[in-house]
Amino acid sequence: MSLISWRIIKHGLSPLIRVAQDVEATTNLDAGRRIETAPGLPELDGIVLAHNALVERLRAQRRATVSALIEGQELERARLSRELHDDVGQTLTYALLLLQSAQDDPHSQQKIAMAQDAVRTSLQTVRQLAAHLRPSVLADIGLVSALTSLATAHAEATGMAVRREINPVPDLGWAAQLVVYRVAQEALTNCAKHSGASVVTLSLTHRENLVQLVVTDNGKGLGEAIPGTGMAGMRDRARSINANLNVADNPDGGTRIELRINLDTLPKE
Repeated sequence: MSLISWRIIKHGLSPLIRVAQDVEATTNLDAGRRIETAPGLPELDGIVLAHNALVERLRAQRRATVSALIEGQELERARLSRELHDDVGQTLTYALLLLQSAQDDPHSQQKIAMAQDAVRTSLQTVRQLAAHLRPSVLADIGLVSALTSLATAHAEATGMAVRREINPVPDLGWAAQLVVYRVAQEALTNCAKHSGASVVTLSLTHRENLVQLVVTDNGKGLGEAIPGTGMAGMRDRARSINANLNVADNPDGGTRIELRINLDTLPKE
């Protein structure tokens, strides 16, 4: 077979090869990608249309699965938060009242004072855990104020300087607001644990149909670090509302985490 003949055959088969590769990718765990019809080969149009329909179904199923998992996680968080508040919190409060009533005993003043301090510390821990599990502040005061409160709490807990550029955004709905809050929360947590940064910037902006959350720091950057479950969780949350999450080294040093939400493609609640 001549070289020219081989090139002609290869050129003619290239659409088939491309379609086969895309179909094979779709059979893996990934949902695959849409493909275009092959020019000059109308016989493949039916296969291409069926493939694209399958890709859309797989993407929809994946979004639904991730949304269900996240909803289940949040329900479990809410249950644990209620138990911490109702059971453990009430028990510690009762113990504190008992200790306070026993203060009249002159022989137990020092021990009672120490016990009171311990109970107060436990109560504070319970309240912090409950707030972390179920951010009631988000429902109480809204996304912008909740992010501001989160930034303040992070600065107080870590000693890091937290710069805030948090602007008003349209009502995203509860699911999307929760994603924004959780991504910001996880990004700040990762920054405190791994970055070695002294300054972190948290920004929330809205322009036209795009809402953008960006968290940057002046730490050591990603390097060759292997993404952990926290990063995977952020990506899953982003996918559940058709948003994009990008994590990369900052050109000026440190790490940049960016969540982009297209208002036109947000799932309807």
